[in-house]
Amino acid sequence: MKSKVRVTMIVAALTMALCAGAGAQDGLSLLREMQNGFVQLHDRLRPSVVNIDVEGKAESMDMTPFGPMEDLFRFFNLPDQPEQRRPRQMRPQGTGSGFIYDASGLIITNNHVVEDAEKIVVRLFNGNEYDAEIVGTDPETDIAVIKITANEPLSPLTLGDSDAVKVGEFAIAIGSPRGFEGSVSFGHISALGRENLEGLAMQGLTFQNLIQTDAAINLGNSGGPLCNINGEVIGINTAIVFGANSIGFAIPINTAKQTVPLLISDGKVTRGYLGVSIDDAETYTDVDSLGLPDKKGAVVRQVQPETPAANAGLKTYDVIRKVNGEEVNSASDLVRKISGHTPGTTVKLEIWRDRAAIEVDVNLTERNVVADRKATEESVLGLKVRELSQSILERLGIVSSTKGVVVVEVEPGSPAEEARLTEGDIIIEVAQQPITSPTEFFQTMKTAAEPGKALLVRFIRGNNDPDITIIRVPKE
Repeated sequence: MKSKVRVTMIVAALTMALCAGAGAQDGLSLLREMQNGFVQLHDRLRPSVVNIDVEGKAESMDMTPFGPMEDLFRFFNLPDQPEQRRPRQMRPQGTGSGFIYDASGLIITNNHVVEDAEKIVVRLFNGNEYDAEIVGTDPETDIAVIKITANEPLSPLTLGDSDAVKVGEFAIAIGSPRGFEGSVSFGHISALGRENLEGLAMQGLTFQNLIQTDAAINLGNSGGPLCNINGEVIGINTAIVFGANSIGFAIPINTAKQTVPLLISDGKVTRGYLGVSIDDAETYTDVDSLGLPDKKGAVVRQVQPETPAANAGLKTYDVIRKVNGEEVNSASDLVRKISGHTPGTTVKLEIWRDRAAIEVDVNLTERNVVADRKATEESVLGLKVRELSQSILERLGIVSSTKGVVVVEVEPGSPAEEARLTEGDIIIEVAQQPITSPTEFFQTMKTAAEPGKALLVRFIRGNNDPDITIIRVPKE
């Protein structure tokens, strides 16, 4: 804290001196003092930041729009560039960053840096390289822990308190952008609590609450630390907005403080699961039929079959207002509260239904978002689909109560293309069975798609009424 106050005072004094026309020598001394502070900070942090090179499995496919994974960084809001996104049959390689968590060789990085890696090599600041193994990963927070066995002393970084961070404070990012190891950039905290970034959610980053910074971070900075001027880690760099200048995001270090010990002990994080698709109640407060008393809560759009929510009798249009007596402020707040409970726990939900509050007991099961995400990466009969969110419905101009999945890719020459399906179509039924999720879609397709048979698929395109097409399953 003293260092932070000191730098602030230096900046203020320098500004006053220059405005008052003070001697050039005095101003230069202040600048040198400030500059030396940043140089010393870099020298202290640099030995604890590592470069991470990964090599993927041979059967993996590169789907990045920037070539063969020359760097690893999580992009979102990418433009549609199908000609650059064709799969490449190759062994993908990439570069990311990380930082030393403790002297035994544990290192914190991003899940998306090491996920599905076949080989991981960590390079220290002095050039020494060590093979690393994965200790644990958590896709929903995009945090991973890896371990090296080093024959030299390792210097862990000090973890700060991201809850104490304020907009406008200095921020320092260190990592290997574009493979340039040990790069440091200075900036500020430009925003806090960034949520509902759909592009990141679609990539699996469920728990966001992200720190936004204008400190320059680029491809390869993934997993590196975002520090304050005390040299404490306040975030883990994880994402940038494609095409924007100086808009980067970091996972709050307090999220890592909760997640990392579980990854070290269990290799994963186990969370409670409810089984509903939800929206913020705030977007429904002007719907008279719901009669909401205020803007708090999460509105249930869909209840997944054979889930805790379905077993407890939750319904579409229910508004979940409290969990064990604690108010639910938004959809993301509900996810955090439910996920904070152990599978097998019974929680009491306060539900707003038919303009009245009722209580429902729900026995939670375990979230299996990795399986759900893998389902969205599957392809069947030339189709790839994704969960249908409220923002997608709005963008496509489709009624908000529509249930189904959105088509995100149709393989050229496939049975799906021959059935005239295209990207942006909303599939609502397969084999006359309603579809509400990617997992349900693929399960139904695999069950009903017998060789040589034909499948009825009901879909919506734009503002048109639902239509029907036939996908003919190849005999082999």
